[in-house]
Amino acid sequence: MPALNVIALISGGKDSLYSILHCIRNGHRVVALANLHPELHPDNDNEDIDSFMYQTIGHSVIPLYETALDIPLYRAPITGGAVDTARIYRHDAADQSADITSEDETECLVPLLRRVMQAHPEANAVSAGAILSTYQRTRIENVAGRLGLVPLAWLWMYPSLPAPGEREMDPLTIEEAGLLEDMAGCGCDARIIKVASGGLDDGFLWESVSGSGNGGRALRRKIVKGMGRFAVPEDIRGAVLGEGGEYETLAIDGPGFLWKQRIEIETREVGTGEGGVAFMKLKGAKCVPKSGDEITPQDVRNPALLDPLFAAALEGIPSISTSDSDLWNLVPSPAWSICEPHYRRSNSTWTISNLVAPEAGPGAGEQMDGIVAKAEAALKTISESTTRSTEDIVFATVLLRSMDDFTLMNNVYVSLFKKPNPPARVTVACGNALPSNVKVMISFAVDMGARSSRQGLHVQSRSYWAPANIGPYSQAMSIPLQDSRVVYIAGQIPLEPASMDVATAGKSWFEDYCLRAVLSLQHLWRIGDAMRVDWWLGGVAFLTGEVKNIESQAKIAWHLWKKMHTRVEISDSDDERSQLDAWDIKYGRRAEELMLESVSSTLPNFSVLDEDAPTVSPFLAVEVDELPRGSDVEWQGLGSRCEQAAVESKADCVSATVDGRYRYIGLEVTASQESLELSLREIMATHCQDKGLAQAVLYTTQPIAEGLWDGQIVPCRSVWGRDGRCLTAGIVLQEELV
Repeated sequence: MPALNVIALISGGKDSLYSILHCIRNGHRVVALANLHPELHPDNDNEDIDSFMYQTIGHSVIPLYETALDIPLYRAPITGGAVDTARIYRHDAADQSADITSEDETECLVPLLRRVMQAHPEANAVSAGAILSTYQRTRIENVAGRLGLVPLAWLWMYPSLPAPGEREMDPLTIEEAGLLEDMAGCGCDARIIKVASGGLDDGFLWESVSGSGNGGRALRRKIVKGMGRFAVPEDIRGAVLGEGGEYETLAIDGPGFLWKQRIEIETREVGTGEGGVAFMKLKGAKCVPKSGDEITPQDVRNPALLDPLFAAALEGIPSISTSDSDLWNLVPSPAWSICEPHYRRSNSTWTISNLVAPEAGPGAGEQMDGIVAKAEAALKTISESTTRSTEDIVFATVLLRSMDDFTLMNNVYVSLFKKPNPPARVTVACGNALPSNVKVMISFAVDMGARSSRQGLHVQSRSYWAPANIGPYSQAMSIPLQDSRVVYIAGQIPLEPASMDVATAGKSWFEDYCLRAVLSLQHLWRIGDAMRVDWWLGGVAFLTGEVKNIESQAKIAWHLWKKMHTRVEISDSDDERSQLDAWDIKYGRRAEELMLESVSSTLPNFSVLDEDAPTVSPFLAVEVDELPRGSDVEWQGLGSRCEQAAVESKADCVSATVDGRYRYIGLEVTASQESLELSLREIMATHCQDKGLAQAVLYTTQPIAEGLWDGQIVPCRSVWGRDGRCLTAGIVLQEELV
């Protein structure tokens, strides 16, 4: 991963300064500091203004950071207020990439960052200290995207990430204050300068939340105890970190590799405000010399790569035996001569399958232009009563002839989506299994419901949580299905989130693949967890690799899928669902919404199953020609938020049904090439005439005659089912039940 040249957004608070340490820890260079402050008036010495976006308390001290850190500082006043208070910034904008003239305080960042970029043309990234705030993160990501900067949010979802090894080994650690413990571990000194919670009073002012030793831990215990009286149990970690505005801090010192001097305050006075608010009035701030320390960037703690559950799954992968038969060593499919588009309508979705445009030209970009035109025309014909557009696409399957065509395809694909939360997608290359004149084939799932009921997850910042979305797709899209929700999750490859490099164990292919299979599955799990998925309807593992290893890869993928669906006893202390977004509370969301989001459970949530029911949802592993970034595994899943789930398992079929309203069927076809056509006709007659059928996907090793399959087709080198059983074809059906 090339090193980035970072502009660090700072407020003076603990999180934005600690994020700089992680920039350095990950090999990047901070070239400038940037800060927005309240407009200054000679007759007004107010230390704080009411901003939803920025910390402003202690702003008079900010100029000292240029000397303290020996990094150039650029500042600008905050003008305007919180005009756009949507959780996702510019959610209704016609074009997210367009600049706007607005009185919104977020837009103050644009001219400030442009000024920094003019002075430092090498700058190509921007860091911020967002931990749980979607409100703050999406605003910075929007601005960064418009300016061509890589957004960095090292602390994103930090409370739910596995503890760094140093903290894990410390028996005195206060887990609810894990981030503060890690700050203390590398010598950070951040003082409380404002309290705004009934759990904290002015006695906490000027105490160091990241102090080392017994004194620092005693304070953190007091904060945990104070927050415990007011925060819901599932949100205690966010409250302890001050994510809901419970308190605000001022960083005055840190490790010597960043802090060249420390900040000293000569005079401090306590001020009070309405509702029990107390704050520090700071005067006589100055930089003073500091003694050296031996702390290095490598002493900055970073979360473990794998959650404990997935680390155990990696350790538990058995040696895999393979078949002595050549049955599984299938010859790649011959070239397809035809590929017909299909359209299918259910109550909630409309699917457009197998769109191609070879007539548009020989190149992937030209063909993508043709596909865009066809998709836009098709969307206009869905319903006479409802206008639909590309904004309503929630999932896309992109099949390429070669990954070399990805950039040409993607440059056109991005033009389809102008708003936040573009569809989730999976992208694979099928090689010569595609029709000979086809470079790109795409299938879309279109939501027919109200756009306001749709939910998306589109994290573009680099962090330790999961891979950032660096393309025009979301990690997940969720649509309502009466009282349930169906959650489409994008294909996940095994990128290390912090570096965005493909993970490697550096040993044998077996150990490398096992790590990658586990890591990419963890990404799927974390995204599902963030979307509050209760149950997986089904999962598909896309594989590439040497022919001799594919059977082993398929069996390992099945082992992991089965392992993660095994009932385990988990204590309340191990429950780590995604935390509430503290900004949601600030924006007055309905109490029942907050209660829904605060419900804590594991994924899969076995409480939605009957006690003795089968637990393993449908699974397929399919071998394709290439995967993004040269990966050898990519997991893609469909989840559901539900109250009740049922799994039914038969010899060649597994189905998962949620709330009696939606069913995902995985069919395993082992027919010979000669009898495959008969098997598909039987399946078509049995399942595909149902008006409730939302989607029908055929993963096949053999070309299919025109008109034989009424749905999406994914040509594969090989297909594998449960227990690593070699198949001729695998079929996924999604049904809405009346």
